[in-house]
Amino acid sequence: MMKGIRNIKGVENIRESFKTKQVKYGGYAALITLAVIVGLILINLMMGQFSLQADLTWSKLFSLSDQTMQVLETVKTPVKIYGLWKPGEESQDIMNVVNLYLSKNNNISLELVDPDRNPGFVVKYDKDKRGISRGSIIVEGAKGFRVIAPYDMYDFNYNQQTGARSVTGMAVERRITSALLFAGTGNTPVIYELTGHGETQIPYTFIELLERENFELKSINLMTAPVPSDVSIFVINDPNRDLTSDEADKLLDYLAKGGRLLVLADYRIEDLTNLNRVLASYGIGFDFGIVREVDPYFVAMDPRTEWPDLVDHDITRLLSDKSKTPAVLLEAMPLSELITKRRTVEVKPLMTSSSSAFLRTDLDETSFTRVAGEVSGPFTLGVAVTDPYWIDPGRPEPQARVVAIGSGNLVNIAISGFDANRDIFMNSITWLQDRPETISVRSKSLFVLPMRLQLVQIVIFGGLFIAVIPLSFFIAGFVTWLKRRHL
Repeated sequence: MMKGIRNIKGVENIRESFKTKQVKYGGYAALITLAVIVGLILINLMMGQFSLQADLTWSKLFSLSDQTMQVLETVKTPVKIYGLWKPGEESQDIMNVVNLYLSKNNNISLELVDPDRNPGFVVKYDKDKRGISRGSIIVEGAKGFRVIAPYDMYDFNYNQQTGARSVTGMAVERRITSALLFAGTGNTPVIYELTGHGETQIPYTFIELLERENFELKSINLMTAPVPSDVSIFVINDPNRDLTSDEADKLLDYLAKGGRLLVLADYRIEDLTNLNRVLASYGIGFDFGIVREVDPYFVAMDPRTEWPDLVDHDITRLLSDKSKTPAVLLEAMPLSELITKRRTVEVKPLMTSSSSAFLRTDLDETSFTRVAGEVSGPFTLGVAVTDPYWIDPGRPEPQARVVAIGSGNLVNIAISGFDANRDIFMNSITWLQDRPETISVRSKSLFVLPMRLQLVQIVIFGGLFIAVIPLSFFIAGFVTWLKRRHL
């Protein structure tokens, strides 16, 4: 019976088919595929035993910045973070960031508190008697505490026409890091903005931001008042008139004792005599006029709006790595480094224009192109100055610092949604405060803006994707066809 089965023609054909090259190679391919699948399953099972993660988001949504890591190294005493949530209502986005802090420093701990069941606990931290919203975070350390409201953990963009607002970024890290600094020191540096020269008042949104970053903002008119004893930084924001000689003398005396000054100014202040006298003592000066940009790579909207090239510095370093959210300067005024200055003074550029830009000093000129007598770029649009540039540990000599930027609209443009402008302002403030670890931690942007490419880059990438890559595939296919044809 078995012999009859063996002689059946169909069985013999099946048996013979397994001996063909097609089946043999197909079997090898199947075995290799099965081995790869089994290998991937085993790798996944092994990797599941580890907590290895990689943050692939361009804005590093799930990572802590280098500045925060520096702050965490200084946290040597217990810090408690209280999350005011009902059980099960925790915000996962916020908890993800908080857990990063817990994993990096064992002195930081977290406790979730239900505000409805513990009203007495919440009252203890309500200094202003305004109430603390559910979803808030309280950071408490040895020197004090800070309350972070839910709406402070996100950045918003307001549509002035519709009144609607949209979330543009996560600010959880910058709020918690600032709260850690305050909880560890209990000190609040005081910033004074000068008045009496038609300055643009720093908007309320920036006042709130300064408070969250552990600063207090006050106003002062130096024409009628002396330099206050508690001043940490003077800010001159978009003046329309020059300083008086007496004000310039007061500022020079303040800076000579290690003072700090931030100047944001443009062409609207035509008489620069006394302001430039203050700046000249530190090797810099404003050049009256408006920088008009020609290079399309540097033009934001029109020739009067500049996407400056950011030079490497503590103030701009993080921003230069995020070219997708560039700073924007409107009708910028350039600065020059003076040939004659003290050897102890060090001037570092922060922002520059393209070499194609030119300086227009005749504001009545309507030509879109450069005319005779107009100076061409590149121009320096922002500088940071230190004096002396070194600190001798044996001498308690304080270091004067000055930041000057040729854009009176820097802060106002930031309100329109340009986060880099806001960060340049805040980074300038914290750098002037001489705390490198407190350089403003950037919010994690949720926007991905279009890539900026220079003309040469457009040609290279265009040729690569339109000609080189398709031609390579064609040649490879043609060579393969020729080989098979001659088999």
